[in-house]
Amino acid sequence: MRTRPSSQPVASGGGTAITADTAGAVEAADEPQAGINGRLIDLEAGPYRARIATCGATLVHLRRSGRDLVLPFDAQAALPGGWQGKALVPWPNRVAGARYTYGGTRYLLACNEPETGAALHGLVGWSDFQVARRTGDELILVLTLPASYGYPWALGIRVRFTLDAREGLRLSITTTSLGAARPAPPTPGAPQGRDGALPAPYGVSYHPYLTRSVPIDQCHLSAPGRRVLETDPVTLAPAGERGVEGTDWDWREGRLVGPTSTDNAYLGLPEGTWQVRLRGGDGEGAVVLEAQSPWLQLYTAEHLGRAGVAVEPMTCPPDAFNSGRDLILLEAGQSHEFRLRLYEED
Repeated sequence: MRTRPSSQPVASGGGTAITADTAGAVEAADEPQAGINGRLIDLEAGPYRARIATCGATLVHLRRSGRDLVLPFDAQAALPGGWQGKALVPWPNRVAGARYTYGGTRYLLACNEPETGAALHGLVGWSDFQVARRTGDELILVLTLPASYGYPWALGIRVRFTLDAREGLRLSITTTSLGAARPAPPTPGAPQGRDGALPAPYGVSYHPYLTRSVPIDQCHLSAPGRRVLETDPVTLAPAGERGVEGTDWDWREGRLVGPTSTDNAYLGLPEGTWQVRLRGGDGEGAVVLEAQSPWLQLYTAEHLGRAGVAVEPMTCPPDAFNSGRDLILLEAGQSHEFRLRLYEED
């Protein structure tokens, strides 16, 4: 287990405030009414337009000069398919069997993917975040995740969206550990170590689907990653690791997606900032996602008619709550910041 991944530093002490900061925010009377996906809030900057739903801190659409950069959905009438645009906290991807053991204690989670038996994509995807700040080109959403039987740590979560006419969309997720529940049998709590409760196990990702004006079979995709995790055909849990060279999973030089399918985690990413590019029809620039995370999940969206490619920078691999691989450990008061950028190249 790693407490401080080199590409995602953890700052100790104090943490990030999660109370609403009203400075520069709109008046309450101007706030949109809540609907099935919470409130829908629009940002604009130059040629870029973004819509965010407060439920799950969800990116509903991102457009440049009217072109979709991410797969959109009608947030006024429908739920997002395949976790479109949602924040994935406190773990990305799957916890196999919807259970994990940490500090000698076994925890059970709600299984929300019956076909694999897994607990998928964390605990906040369907929670309604509160607006802490909103301007024409910036939105800050906050949420307190209380401790629970399956995850007895409380977290303060702050998601910031900033839209810029040249830079596109920048997103950050800052999470602070607010402490742990002590066990009070028969009620579970956090495992106790020599110095008190063990730190919160933590991972994070975000779930946009990059898209262009043509089906992804006609798009060119380039993505880093020298190695890939193979998966169990039933549970989709990690079942081995191999190099990508000579396989359909090698996207390093960029190539036509064609009929290739992937729903895999990639590793061996470059140090520092890396990019994933999806290029579509004639005259279209590439849509680009930039991040610094050590893991990348790519999914060709078979459940959504292959209308986009899910590009999920992750701080840890699937089932990290069981393997401990690259798992972040947050002491009470410690914070972790995750960042990505989305934009269109000319």
